[in-house]
Amino acid sequence: MRRLMPLAATLTLLLTGCALTNSGPATKPVEDGKMPYPQSIYVYDFAVAPKEVPVGSAAAADLAGATDDPQTSAKREALEQKIADTLSTKLVTQLQQAGLPAVRWGGTPPKNKDAYILEGQFLTSDDASRQEIIGLTLNGTELKVLAQLYHLENGQKQVFSKVSVGSHGLAGKLPAVKLSSTKAAASVNTAVGAVQDVTSKVKKGADDTAATIVDLMKPKMQEQGWF
Repeated sequence: MRRLMPLAATLTLLLTGCALTNSGPATKPVEDGKMPYPQSIYVYDFAVAPKEVPVGSAAAADLAGATDDPQTSAKREALEQKIADTLSTKLVTQLQQAGLPAVRWGGTPPKNKDAYILEGQFLTSDDASRQEIIGLTLNGTELKVLAQLYHLENGQKQVFSKVSVGSHGLAGKLPAVKLSSTKAAASVNTAVGAVQDVTSKVKKGADDTAATIVDLMKPKMQEQGWF
């Protein structure tokens, strides 16, 4: 005679089956709508090319249609990386001054409890061509710096704060420049002017941009009781 499985056991199996077919770990709800205080904030270099933007970035809509610089060069790419590195360093300093445990990072972040990651992108636009470029270039009329802070849990990113800087430090309206072809190939344009290296003006601009990013995120941090 066939034995019938108890209803409770049947429901248990059905629920287990649903969990096993899930495509990935679900984001764990935060009690009382609060995000936990960070045990670590991993700061990544901001993207200066489309290939550097992580899949699933919260900035995807802002970057839609943006491309790489068609006139890029090896020297210009190296300079972009140096400026991105400078901004990351300034961001760590600004976060630490706010009392937050920030460190520079690259690659896969550690699986630490209550970890956060800070990512971002440089976005240059040209009003004349209506083209947007992810990164820094010599041509263009405006530079924005986008930043996203995520809470990381079980390998999934949950957006904590998303901001855009359009008029502080490196970001803002770009001055018109005229350079020789040799200098142009090794230069990028920022709101502090066209540069061929990380000058004192670039460092000051990066510091101002970093301070603005942190200031824009502070209200949300204060809501969570971090300060």
